[in-house]
Amino acid sequence: MTRSRRPFPDLPSPLPPDLNFVLSLSPAAMTLGLANIRALLDHLGHPERAFRSALIAGTNGKGSVTTLLASILSAHGVKTGRYISPHVFNVNERIAVDGGFVTLDEMEAAARRLTPLYPEIPFSYFEALTAMAFMIFAERGVEVAVLEVGLGGRFDATNIVEPEVSVITSISMDHRRLLGDTEEAILLEKLGVSRPGTPLLVGDLKPELRAVVDERARRANFPVFGPADLGTARIVAEQMDGVDVEIVTARAHHGRARVHFGGQHQALNALLAVGAAERLLPELPHAAAGLEAAYIAGRFECIPDAGRTVVIDVGHNEAALIATASHLARFCPREDCVLVFGLLKRKELFEAPRHLLAAAGTLCLIEPDTEPDGNDPAFTPPELLANHFAPLLPNAATNVMLWTRTDAAGDPLAHLLRWLDGPGRRYRVVLATGSHRVVEEFGRRFFAARHSGSGC
Repeated sequence: MTRSRRPFPDLPSPLPPDLNFVLSLSPAAMTLGLANIRALLDHLGHPERAFRSALIAGTNGKGSVTTLLASILSAHGVKTGRYISPHVFNVNERIAVDGGFVTLDEMEAAARRLTPLYPEIPFSYFEALTAMAFMIFAERGVEVAVLEVGLGGRFDATNIVEPEVSVITSISMDHRRLLGDTEEAILLEKLGVSRPGTPLLVGDLKPELRAVVDERARRANFPVFGPADLGTARIVAEQMDGVDVEIVTARAHHGRARVHFGGQHQALNALLAVGAAERLLPELPHAAAGLEAAYIAGRFECIPDAGRTVVIDVGHNEAALIATASHLARFCPREDCVLVFGLLKRKELFEAPRHLLAAAGTLCLIEPDTEPDGNDPAFTPPELLANHFAPLLPNAATNVMLWTRTDAAGDPLAHLLRWLDGPGRRYRVVLATGSHRVVEEFGRRFFAARHSGSGC
């Protein structure tokens, strides 16, 4: 079963004025601290106090857990808000109520309350969207909001709430320039989502990292629940586009459920979501239904396309890319796979290239387009990105192509899409990954071409 809701509509142009102002702020500009969000919420009458909340942090998996938890709560009749970041195709994906994206009119109404405050409070893009989510949730009468932490935890704008349960899904190396050069330093930043007396659920952490969590919990007096404490999520069937899990906790046998996100790691994400829901609701008779109804764009999302499968996946750091490559390799011979890959300059690949080359026999390196306003972060040019793979190529039997922008009118992605549809090139799987922007641009172009019937 395909969960894709393609094609995603383009945002109207021009955008409403106040929303346009918010979106014109650079997503790459970050404010580490809670002063701005606190000041905004003071002016807005503290909409974040109108609902209960759960905070989901972690290096990888937090978007999936946020979505799974929100879907479980909605399945039990709880009016639930979901806030994730970043979005894949359109900004209103970030804010949803009971699985439905909010409208641009709602976002504009919330932005209209923010823009007059900018001269006094120079808020960031993420702070504005977080405040807008809180306003919309309060206006809609949301009972519980499930909030994905944007970056780290301690200084993230979402951390302004007082959660009833917090989750740290995983810890690996990412955002080192902001969070620290070691996994322990990164964990300490993410432990900012913990609170005295509030349950903290953690994923499968290394023993030395779990020891750090337990020591913090002892000093700050909060309970910690790891996978062994929560129960089991046994994989009973697996396909490329999802996994069937049987979840049993100390409270209940929740039965078998299909999680429509590819990868064995989604079994643990489902267990974390169920465990968090058990700490928010007294009973969960519809946990399996909630898991099955969950949808989030770009998490190993499989799209059938005339005898082949196009996969879009927002893996953008070493651990995520290795998991994506390993999952792909389980279901398709490498000679039948094409990898479309691009990466931000600030990202580090470490061992990921070896795993990617083990999964795909054809490697297409591409630099995504940039917006005219120049707000997009810098991407690694394909010829430099190739340096990460070059030492492995003599033994990898890999076809490598660099799709570069040779002039102002160059459109390598259009050429790539035409090439993929060329005679004799019927690959079983085409995977686009490496950054949200690669997934957005490739996915949007692919969807548009197929939807219009015009081809590529």
